[in-house]
Amino acid sequence: MANIEDHGGQSKAARAVSGGVLLAAGLVISFFAWGYPTGSLNQMGPGFFPQTIGILISLLAVTILIVDLRHPALERPSAIQWRGLCFVSVGIIIFALLVERAGLVPSMFLAVGVSMFADDQAKPLTVLIYAITAAALGWLLFLVGLELPIPAFWRL
Repeated sequence: MANIEDHGGQSKAARAVSGGVLLAAGLVISFFAWGYPTGSLNQMGPGFFPQTIGILISLLAVTILIVDLRHPALERPSAIQWRGLCFVSVGIIIFALLVERAGLVPSMFLAVGVSMFADDQAKPLTVLIYAITAAALGWLLFLVGLELPIPAFWRL
């Protein structure tokens, strides 16, 4: 009788179920969003993001299923990385709270800067370079390229 357990302690069936649940979630999101108009990149409709997210989740689930079922002896996941979880979460919260008040550029700068400290090896100069680059690319993409109605800087 073949051993169905791998080194991580999960059977192929258990991993297939977890990938299947993620695939089902992506398909359900896509199903409900499909009736909404998508528009274009310049004039996004209400269905653009839900459809995109549903499709991306579905593709991710299929990839996970393929990798998990082809490589049964993958390493067991490590413990939760609390430092990374906290800094990235705080970065997202900073962006959400500041984007309307401070504008896209300062909120992206601060969000990326705080999130970079999730890496305990992060050096201030590296963080500064990444934050400036992300804020500049965000301004270029969202405000110049897509012309989204978000202020670049705080409103006076």
